[in-house]
Amino acid sequence: MTRLTLPSDKKAARRVVRTARTARRAGVTDEEWAELGADLGAGLVAWLRGRPRPSVVALYESLRTEPPTSGVRDALISLNVRLLVPILLDDKDLSWRDPETGAELGVDAIADADLIITPGLAVAAGSGLRLGQGGGSYDRALARAEQRTPVLTMLFDDELVEHVPAEPHDRPVHAVLTPAGGVAAVGRTV
Repeated sequence: MTRLTLPSDKKAARRVVRTARTARRAGVTDEEWAELGADLGAGLVAWLRGRPRPSVVALYESLRTEPPTSGVRDALISLNVRLLVPILLDDKDLSWRDPETGAELGVDAIADADLIITPGLAVAAGSGLRLGQGGGSYDRALARAEQRTPVLTMLFDDELVEHVPAEPHDRPVHAVLTPAGGVAAVGRTV
């Protein structure tokens, strides 16, 4: 597997990843995409074996070109885990809702999560720094989470890179979850 090489400019780096994701999605069938989701779910379940099982997980709902969260969602539901899914607010902050009941839980609900799974465009293997979509939503939300809560970012395998452009407000993650690699620690200790 070849890792993406990202330019040092954040906007340019985001363009590189988004272009690759659009091409990747165009090249696979819906069935293959569902298999990717199942692989991600299996990778998470394998990582959870032998660890304290989380009771509440914050999990985003993937967009068409993002790694599919469906398999992860299904795996967590089968483990009787309560899910929190984000609601993007007008100011780009994140509130949370319970997808089962539809109840809106507010911006501080992320503090209840035992595990947080974020979207991202790339993560630096050594530092755990995450290149996000550009709105700072997860940087703000993660500031409300418990410091000990593991944070994983779902990526495609080639998006675990050597370096991502970063700014002082960018928060590192503990690990990545990829279709072929499962969960791999980066940066901070999980």
